[in-house]
Amino acid sequence: MSELIRLVYASRAVFEPVPVKQGVEPSVGRILMQSRRNNAHASIGGVLYFGDGYFFQALEGERQAVNRAYQRIAADTRHREVTILSLKTVSERFFADWSMKYVPAEEAVKQFIRSRNYQRFEPLKFEEAEAEALIELFHHYDGKHANTGDRAKSKRAGWFGLRRLFAS
Repeated sequence: MSELIRLVYASRAVFEPVPVKQGVEPSVGRILMQSRRNNAHASIGGVLYFGDGYFFQALEGERQAVNRAYQRIAADTRHREVTILSLKTVSERFFADWSMKYVPAEEAVKQFIRSRNYQRFEPLKFEEAEAEALIELFHHYDGKHANTGDRAKSKRAGWFGLRRLFAS
């Protein structure tokens, strides 16, 4: 078995987000569906947050699989300024039960950024400790407001990676 890692990155979307009252922004929804559908063989899990035009994501899995997924993600044209905020060896996965947990934790994230004196969600400015703290927040997020059915879908479908998360 190879080394288990967690890679956290942020990027800026090139598309203009569509305001949504409930649910997931449509472009992000397509990314999530594609990821969950196409990546069972990569054995990568993680969490995705999208806010203020930025992606913030953690990928967990074996080093080679995460590296391959990240290279594909970094080459995708639907986002720019792809920046690794944290990369570390871990002994266990935070998101073991999630194919790709989507966290619509607007209020929790607003509180998080206010507590760190940011005016808005700008993860490209985060230090490694801030990125890790946000991942910890998402790890403990209670799921009451999480994308319904995600955990059940993950357990039925097994591990999904991000082979085509940002593929066209």
